[in-house]
Amino acid sequence: MSLASPDQNKSYWSLTSAIWLLLIAAMFATAVLTQRSLARLGDSREVKTHSLLVNKALNDLMNQLLDAETGQRGFLLSGRAPYLQPYYTALTQMRASRAALGVALSQDPSAVAPLGVLDKAIAAKLQDLDRIVKLKSEGRSNEAVELILTDTDNQTMNAVRAAWRGLGTDQAHRTSQLEAEIEQEIKKYYLTLGVSILVNLLLLAGLVQRFRNAAIQKDAAQQEMDQRNVELSRLLAAAATRNEQVHGLSELSRFLQSCADLEEAAGLLKQHLPPLMRAASGALYLAAAGHDPLRQAFTWGDKSFVESFEPSECWAARLRQPFRQPFETGSASCAHLQSEYASAHNNNNIQCLPLMAYGELLGVVVLEADAASDAQESLESEGSRRFALEQVGFSIGNLKLRESLRQAAIRDVLTGLYNRRFFDESSQREMMRAVRQQTKGDYAGLALMMIDIDHFKRFNDTHGHEVGDQVLREVAQVLQSQTRGSDVAARYGGEEFTIVLADITDQLAFERAELVRQKVEQLVLHASGKDVMTVTISIGLAQFPTHGTTVDALLLAADKALYEAKSAGRNRVVVAS
Repeated sequence: MSLASPDQNKSYWSLTSAIWLLLIAAMFATAVLTQRSLARLGDSREVKTHSLLVNKALNDLMNQLLDAETGQRGFLLSGRAPYLQPYYTALTQMRASRAALGVALSQDPSAVAPLGVLDKAIAAKLQDLDRIVKLKSEGRSNEAVELILTDTDNQTMNAVRAAWRGLGTDQAHRTSQLEAEIEQEIKKYYLTLGVSILVNLLLLAGLVQRFRNAAIQKDAAQQEMDQRNVELSRLLAAAATRNEQVHGLSELSRFLQSCADLEEAAGLLKQHLPPLMRAASGALYLAAAGHDPLRQAFTWGDKSFVESFEPSECWAARLRQPFRQPFETGSASCAHLQSEYASAHNNNNIQCLPLMAYGELLGVVVLEADAASDAQESLESEGSRRFALEQVGFSIGNLKLRESLRQAAIRDVLTGLYNRRFFDESSQREMMRAVRQQTKGDYAGLALMMIDIDHFKRFNDTHGHEVGDQVLREVAQVLQSQTRGSDVAARYGGEEFTIVLADITDQLAFERAELVRQKVEQLVLHASGKDVMTVTISIGLAQFPTHGTTVDALLLAADKALYEAKSAGRNRVVVAS
């Protein structure tokens, strides 16, 4: 076989160098497109988080306005100054919530006008509330009642709700638009990324073909060409694996953002995480809250792992960085692997990888990987695992943040019970269900309890507000423990609570109320090492349809029964007459 001329060799290597340059440029473009698509996914997460923060601030503002109205109504009905405490507390909290809402919407010029409308409506409502409080304080109760009967109070509240809903709707629409724009950009990136990957593969295929042809023409360069083919094959496999991993991570992150809770996310990770980890066996442990143990979410492969362990038993959790187990089990190895499970593993290949987001430990991944053939493969595997866990960690962190914000929107911070807004929505829903089932004749009934802690002011005056807060929490725990899953126990305002009992007879409702009263009476609280006086409650009980066919009617009937219970000596249950 004749050797190629110098001109042919020069042409050959010029074309080969050009293909190499094109390949490098295409791979660089693939990396840039990958980074941009992931950045836009991060932007999508930020848009969702901003929307949740705006919704929380709006909900807090509305709940605090309702608390102020509750305190004003309590003062109007009773004439007692302590009922103004939640009124003034709510006014103070509203200023903080308004400031938080302003900060959240500061970068949105379109929210200035709706926010101004909401401010005017709230100001008008607060002016009405203050006017009624002043009239009552001056002893002009009749004028205060007449002012309420003019329906001005209801009109201003309707104006607040309309402005509140309008601002919320505007923000939801803007969020939807931003998410749609980001999703459209991501789709374009994916399309361009697919074309880039195809170009990479075509260029690599062209290089492989050219090297194979050169090997036929030059026997003397056979060994060098073989080595280049092997290297190109490795590059092709690495590029394909990397592209597949990036695509899989993008899809996984998109699905994780749509999960409802951690349980659903764990099911999704069980399907997608093992291939990304490149390990024959492993386990994922997730943290619940605080210093709770890390509990096993799922495992894969044929190895056994412990069901749970404390964060202090794992060096990766304590150091907040990956930890490879030493050759011999001992003080330098993780305690959760120094058990009957340790004998089933090759400790040299076991790694513990922390799952982190925003500086918080979310979980630990324990892997038993096969030994790498060389240092380069080991580095690539380590880098791929860390990159995958970073993305999964951010997705789970955002999921937990979204869940905590949702709980904060429907839960009372101090007691852990549902808040007034959730009570209003759920009670209306249960009432409609009761009316619907009543027509079918297969519904036992519905009852509503209004509960007030007796002499609550005495706890604050005698032992301080910290003990008062402890009383509220202890009573709330009793209410929570004595309700079924279908019931709704909520903090109505101040030291008042309410419980909606669904599908229950009148007699069983009374027995349940009496049981709640007895359980609270059995509480013994401690402050500064001393016993505090026994806590008691008064309960007003109203039942559907005997005392009303609407939530407002039942609330009014139960509230009157509560006042009768207090007038009769407290620590008792009174059924509405």
